[in-house]
Amino acid sequence: MTAKQHVYFVRYGLTKYPLVENEGPYDSPLHPIHGYEHGLAISRKLAAMPCPPEVVYSSSLHRSLSTAQMIVHAIGKTKNSILVEDGLVEWLTPSLTVQPDGTRLQIRSVQDRIDMTFDEIDPNYKSVNPIAWDPNSVPDGAPYFFESEEYLIEKRTKVTMKKILEHANGKNICIVSHVPCAQAMALYLEGAPSIEESKIGPWPLGGITMFTREEGSEKWNLDMYADCSHMPGEYKNGLKEWSLPSLTK
Repeated sequence: MTAKQHVYFVRYGLTKYPLVENEGPYDSPLHPIHGYEHGLAISRKLAAMPCPPEVVYSSSLHRSLSTAQMIVHAIGKTKNSILVEDGLVEWLTPSLTVQPDGTRLQIRSVQDRIDMTFDEIDPNYKSVNPIAWDPNSVPDGAPYFFESEEYLIEKRTKVTMKKILEHANGKNICIVSHVPCAQAMALYLEGAPSIEESKIGPWPLGGITMFTREEGSEKWNLDMYADCSHMPGEYKNGLKEWSLPSLTK
């Protein structure tokens, strides 16, 4: 049987403070009870897959890292097993990064996150698509304040996905990110002729999406989209969906 490479996209569970567009807070931790319950359900689902992830890439924001932390433990990995990738950070648009008082999202460094008890982070991993802090000098596809939706879809996430796949070198991977980034990367792997013909749509809390491809093939197959069957209680039905404007269906 030909080997397949698997890519899992994960949206975290319930956060302590709901993210309200144009209000924040933009780096909430998981809910201390339900968010961690959701994270455990996600991690157990991934660990039980016939081909579980071997490498875990995560956004640097708290809610994603906490979820990634549970995933790496579930698949039997601990220290130096979370790869923090700038290209997976939240969509850097004002409505998701600037609070009413004008305060902009502060993205903590890898060392800051390690010091906050995320010692599963690999401090030696260098982001394959680093944030461009100077808006006047942005490498092609780099995340920057402030990105348009078109740039996120056509540039940032394509560059990030290509470079992650190159880094993973054929291994099964898990990407823990935010809906805008995950949707755009899924859209890229799906390769639909147009957004109108795409199967990518709103994504609920805890949803897992899976793509596979045959060894040596460039074609990806969408095998599972935003699945919540592993989630507890009413969240199994797919709650608190979010979507990029162009992918709202």
